[in-house]
Amino acid sequence: MPPLNALRAFEAAGRLGSFTKAAEELNVSHSAISRHVRGLEGRLDVHLFRTHNTGVVLTDQGRAYLSEITPALDRIAHATEALSVPPKGTVTLTTENTVAQKWLIPRLASLKARHPDVDLKLSVSTQLMDIEAHDFDMGLRYLRTKADDDDHLLFQCGVRAYAAPGFAPLSHGALDLSALAKGPLLVDATFGLWPEWFEKAGLTNIPNLNLLHPLGAILSIQSAVAGLGAVLMDKNLCEPELQSGALVELSPVEIEFGGYYLVVNKRAKRRKAVRAICQWLLEGPSK
Repeated sequence: MPPLNALRAFEAAGRLGSFTKAAEELNVSHSAISRHVRGLEGRLDVHLFRTHNTGVVLTDQGRAYLSEITPALDRIAHATEALSVPPKGTVTLTTENTVAQKWLIPRLASLKARHPDVDLKLSVSTQLMDIEAHDFDMGLRYLRTKADDDDHLLFQCGVRAYAAPGFAPLSHGALDLSALAKGPLLVDATFGLWPEWFEKAGLTNIPNLNLLHPLGAILSIQSAVAGLGAVLMDKNLCEPELQSGALVELSPVEIEFGGYYLVVNKRAKRRKAVRAICQWLLEGPSK
């Protein structure tokens, strides 16, 4: 068997595509990574990496070896976790304000109850942050379509119509689609779907809609609560208002529109606290 330190150095360098990043992850010097890899190549009598103008890249033999070594080291990490103390430490997560305020923060009490020694540090931004460049452990992102095999779906966005109680026009006890189409309709900057929604709801002659100026998701929800109009919104982002009765669902008609995905920094995925947060999120945390 090759020395474990040499295997760890090779695996980190191959997974991260960089000797420098591997050195940072394993808290050793760049020369130590290089020495371990060269020693492993000499022991195996193969070239695992080749020099490239942007750094190093795996050879075909290196890729084949990495595909076997990574799962093996993951199994060792899992077995060790099962015997070790509970996860602890700080985990950094970047996401947008809407999903943080409306979906994630209301669930953090359940995380603290489950992992009291893990501190989830949120960084909220309107910009899509590169988690590796900015050294975040993970990111929670809205995507119209799944972009990468490493993206983990947290929840699918199901866009429905909501309004304050008593706002929606009724006809014989049912929602009057024609009257609703003439009233003020709030437009979220992301979900500009009112024409599609009315068509799916069965309105054959859609008039010129009274669409208000586009707003962000949070302002759209707050405006609907204030009775300023009906809003199309992902049902996951309206949970607090629906549970409190500040908003009511106008119709079960739903449009699927992308989803929220979890992306994990490759340099952080083996940390026990990071894995614990990932598991908590992917299991669908309750409030």
